[in-house]
Amino acid sequence: MKEIREIISLLLLKVSKKSATEITWVALGQTINLFLSFIIIKFISKIGPEQYGIYTLILTIAALLGLFYGSFLQGFLRYYYHYENLNQRSHFVLLMYRFLKITILIFIIITIITSLLSPFQDEFYSSLFLLVSGLFIIISKVSEFFNSVLNLIRKRKENSLLQALEKILMIIVVIILLSKNNLELFSILLAFGCISLFLVFIKIYTFRKYAPIKITETNQTDIQKKMIRTVLIYISPFLIWAIAGWLQMNGEKWIINAILSVKEVGIYAIMIAIVNALVVIPNNIINEYAAPIVFKQFADIDNKENVNTGYSYIKISTLLILIITLIATLITFLWGDKIITLVSSKNYSTYWEVLPLLALGTGLFYTGQTQTLLGLGLSKPQKYIAPKLIIGIGSVGLNLLFISNFGFLGIAYTILVIGVIYVFYISLVNKRLLKIN
Repeated sequence: MKEIREIISLLLLKVSKKSATEITWVALGQTINLFLSFIIIKFISKIGPEQYGIYTLILTIAALLGLFYGSFLQGFLRYYYHYENLNQRSHFVLLMYRFLKITILIFIIITIITSLLSPFQDEFYSSLFLLVSGLFIIISKVSEFFNSVLNLIRKRKENSLLQALEKILMIIVVIILLSKNNLELFSILLAFGCISLFLVFIKIYTFRKYAPIKITETNQTDIQKKMIRTVLIYISPFLIWAIAGWLQMNGEKWIINAILSVKEVGIYAIMIAIVNALVVIPNNIINEYAAPIVFKQFADIDNKENVNTGYSYIKISTLLILIITLIATLITFLWGDKIITLVSSKNYSTYWEVLPLLALGTGLFYTGQTQTLLGLGLSKPQKYIAPKLIIGIGSVGLNLLFISNFGFLGIAYTILVIGVIYVFYISLVNKRLLKIN
């Protein structure tokens, strides 16, 4: 109880007018985007649970690519201010652009080859569908990448407005497709991909405007080689995390599709969208604000005062997410069926009783995830490899076991068990880190 009072006191002390404005823009932006996302889901869900299930499976592939980019993004976030302190920020930004150009080109080539060599190559529409789906996946993840980059330089207002614009354009397109009786998955992916591409260029322009590149040194290659080594060493554990994280957070959709049906995938996707709104998005609001500040405090890990302040921010974030989790669980317990119907339709509310368990398990996982900011700040992400691998592989085994025996309810059992294990495991790892440091 004493520690909670100390955390609240620190929070009140640290919230200046500038930081309060930033928090407001992050919260406002996420709230607006949440509302707009639900409008999009409401419209898209009209294609039916089966087609929505296919859309969800496509998004799981996007999530895998997102975890790949997210791994490298962690390195850029961690060392941006470090290299800014060394007056080498421009070199670091150029390195980020090089990484994006090379990886985007590679993924486009893979997409083209996959679509041409697919089993559906004799059916033009199906091959084209694969191509459009692949390009949609790439563009959407690059767009999300720059969302985090704009947050990194603390342009919360601009980022919030651009994300809202992206969602509004998507809603307009979906309404047009509905009015023309052309609301098909192919049309949706094509339109959304074009909109995201348009926004990517605007986000790049915005980033370059507020963080211009200025280079006077001639040994750019040598400087960037050192940066590459530093970033690769730091992010290598994240690449392992990416695989484990995808198995845990997206593998269950493929297991549901295999054991139950694609219809259940669509129903589950709607429920997870609600959990994301109540748990994950508030978590993102907190971490989008806190993470850059925490990493700035950890820029010089020899400065114990700054490190202690950074750790206090982590404790504040963890406490807030735990509270949000409990509130979300209560809300879904009381009004889960009504929320599902409001967001989509009665067709998706068959298993609504599972929703509170999904909210609780997901919230516990993100409570543990927030605590990993300690190891990331101390440049020791490898300390979390073991828990990540355990929950990643364990979630696959538990999903196979529980879904086979309990059906749809088995998904919730898995998420709840994994959430409990993860939050306690990360707490133990952090205790060891604090003793060492």
